[in-house]
Amino acid sequence: MFFLPVRDNIYRMEVEEMEILSNFAETLEELIFEHKTDIKQFSKDMKISLSEVYYYLERKGIPRFPKIIEIADYFNCSVDYILGLAQFQENANYKKTPPFHTSFQRLLKSKNISRYRLCKEGHFAETRVDSWYHGKSIPSTDNAIKLAKYFDCSVDSLLGRE
Repeated sequence: MFFLPVRDNIYRMEVEEMEILSNFAETLEELIFEHKTDIKQFSKDMKISLSEVYYYLERKGIPRFPKIIEIADYFNCSVDYILGLAQFQENANYKKTPPFHTSFQRLLKSKNISRYRLCKEGHFAETRVDSWYHGKSIPSTDNAIKLAKYFDCSVDSLLGRE
């Protein structure tokens, strides 16, 4: 027997992560330019170091998920767009992001999905789902994308921004 699918899934995840890293850097650079600001001002406004901004622009990493949401709010664009998952939407207005657990609970209810079912079908740890549900933490960027795919919605819908 041959069990390559597990390795294939790992490879696919690595490729997706690299695409998100690259998309984030390109989009951030475009947004800074299009909003006629500079990297120094963006750094100051977002309360992150200049070296951290360059770290992102050089495709070495992306910020934690809460900071990605702040960046989307700063540029009035979708989180999906920043991550390269959707096209830019002209004249879109996004709601202020409510606490994640509120949107998460609402989405579970509207889709009629139990936390148990989400854990089993979505391959999430029960403790992690409970932590999101009770407002103790929010998902990582990877898990937010995974949740959006599971619920067949945008990351912004998952966050309650749409």
